[in-house]
Amino acid sequence: MRKSFDIAIIGGGVIGLALACALRREKARVAVIDAAADIPPATDAAAGMLAPSFEVRDGNMADTLYAFGAQNLEMWPAFAASVEEEAGASIDFRDDGTLGVAFDDVQAGALQASIPPLAALGARAEMISGDEARRLEPALSPSVAAALLAPDDAQVDPRKLLAALRRIVAETAGPIIAARLEKAEKQNRAYGLVLSNGERLAADTLVLASGAAATAGLIEDIEPPPVAPAKGEALALAMPYGLIRRVVRAPGAYLCPKADGRLVIGATEYRGRDDLTVDDAAIAGLRRGAAAAAPATAELPEGERWAGLRPATPDAAPILGRVPRGPENVFFALGHHRNGVLLAPATAQALAREITGGAPVTDLKPFAPDRFDGGGHG
Repeated sequence: MRKSFDIAIIGGGVIGLALACALRREKARVAVIDAAADIPPATDAAAGMLAPSFEVRDGNMADTLYAFGAQNLEMWPAFAASVEEEAGASIDFRDDGTLGVAFDDVQAGALQASIPPLAALGARAEMISGDEARRLEPALSPSVAAALLAPDDAQVDPRKLLAALRRIVAETAGPIIAARLEKAEKQNRAYGLVLSNGERLAADTLVLASGAAATAGLIEDIEPPPVAPAKGEALALAMPYGLIRRVVRAPGAYLCPKADGRLVIGATEYRGRDDLTVDDAAIAGLRRGAAAAAPATAELPEGERWAGLRPATPDAAPILGRVPRGPENVFFALGHHRNGVLLAPATAQALAREITGGAPVTDLKPFAPDRFDGGGHG
């Protein structure tokens, strides 16, 4: 007899797992279908920066996306504390800000120009001198001429976060099944799921939270959303304690220190690439960018290097909510691009309410699947 659930979440990254935790609070019977053995989640490759101040972009979704990021940033201290308490483990959450450095007047002018739009959106950001930046981060190069300090930005260790969420879900929400979804078909009022490990499940509701993985043909009569892979490469150096204390963003690289002694340096981006090979020249370029900002990093040994796939959308914003055409009770939680970790708390809370019919806490209409007029690809 096949197992039956209220909700099946397709995807075991931070979005899928955070949603499973939120749905548990709504008393739903949840199963998470996790294909990580075949398709590593973007969370594994992320640096864990929680920095909406550095994600303001042009485009018709820019202000809306910043507001959503800022809402999530406000939620993160309580979210982190709850995850750590339930999992009994640290996820290395820090709210000590982000420092964006400039080496010349042109770069400093670009950072300065970003402050008024940020202020208009309610963000705190200020320009400081190179000397002030070095007082905050003594390892910064003498060539750093100025910096933008975003004091409210934060960071977390995404690998520790993923492990903590997996523990919470497995112990309190429902099973995490290591398999790929091969097909989902509507059968009377439920969906029949066929998994790559041979299991068959039934679920009343489906949530597609599968990151950059191809979705064409997975769910019967559902047009795949316009999510495409954006490959990124990064590396980690073994860092002496305290060499870099907070996130530093520089032209050509960002530096993100972790409590376990890693200094994560990233990241490249290639739209439309779905391979996980790591290019030596790309890594060398990231190391040069890091060394320009903090020369001492040039001598640090490399601990690991990796590639990951970010789920990108045409307007750089996520796709959230009920699928408007096709069978009922299918939801998307896709397309978070570089900000899946940042956007996890409010995404999970809002979607859980929408799925279970609760009172809305966040307006997800700007991120609705139908904003692309049905165009898409898998």
